[in-house]
Amino acid sequence: MRRPTASHFDPRRGRVNLELPDLLYDRSKLEAIFLPTGQMLQLDRVLHLHGNKLVAEFDVRGHWVFPMHFPSDPIFPGSLLIEAAGQAVAVWAWHAGLRGKPRMLRVAAKFKQPVLPGDDAVTLCAEVQQRRNICLGNVELSLGGRTVAEVRPMILVLPN
Repeated sequence: MRRPTASHFDPRRGRVNLELPDLLYDRSKLEAIFLPTGQMLQLDRVLHLHGNKLVAEFDVRGHWVFPMHFPSDPIFPGSLLIEAAGQAVAVWAWHAGLRGKPRMLRVAAKFKQPVLPGDDAVTLCAEVQQRRNICLGNVELSLGGRTVAEVRPMILVLPN
């Protein structure tokens, strides 16, 4: 399992640079907020969160889904890529001060390349727009510089 040293989002290039030693949220901190826990928590870490931008990752190698999702031809399900993008936007909302129950209202997704068992970690680069308790994200999911999906989740945070 790859563990990055650190990361930050370079808005000029629209990509992640591995330089900074900060890790904002690890898996235990993510489980302590309002996200799903256990196997349904798709994010492993949040590496950068500034303004309306967020960079997060989840580990692919050894993921629990591969033995079950087409065992003879394993591929990472698109629905879990969508879930990861929605969770990234929900983390941004939490960090921005929205408290409550996040719900995905709608989503649009384009899948470009498969995520396979031999891959390392998927990087999610999100840009989020907020209007009251609704957050709309543009999330690019990539592996080693290649884009695997583009997801646009709309998250509503219901007050407690």
